[in-house]
Amino acid sequence: MRKKHIIPVCLVLIIIVIFVVAVIIQSESDSRYLLTANQKQAIKKAKMANEDLSDADIDSFTIGQGKYLLDQYFKEHNLNYRIGTKEYIDFLASIMENSETYKDPEFTIIDAYGSVYVTKNQEKEPLFFRFHLDSVTLDKTIKEIRVENTK
Repeated sequence: MRKKHIIPVCLVLIIIVIFVVAVIIQSESDSRYLLTANQKQAIKKAKMANEDLSDADIDSFTIGQGKYLLDQYFKEHNLNYRIGTKEYIDFLASIMENSETYKDPEFTIIDAYGSVYVTKNQEKEPLFFRFHLDSVTLDKTIKEIRVENTK
């Protein structure tokens, strides 16, 4: 009788371990793409001047930092768009199409992330899992992506 309970208990424990590992990985990846003090200052300066970021400033941000800024925007505005969903992709598309609506300097960086995400998502084979950019792409600067796209 006891042996019948071992398998379900083991499965529950495995699921809990997977969940905990996923949460740890997510929190580590969020902190990986925090903005530097110079980047925060550039955004603040651009906002105060009611201008966009300079090209040099934009080039210093990574694609991962664009995702980080998007995640922060979602948290601040209580938006629960999960990566890879139709709502998530539609939101990214709306940023790209409505630059007048999204004027804050952060959206220049988010737009770069969105462009890369949507392009790579369209290139992939349809799978059961939601699409995520790989860490190599997230670690690239906007300048590196631009240079790759001009080759």
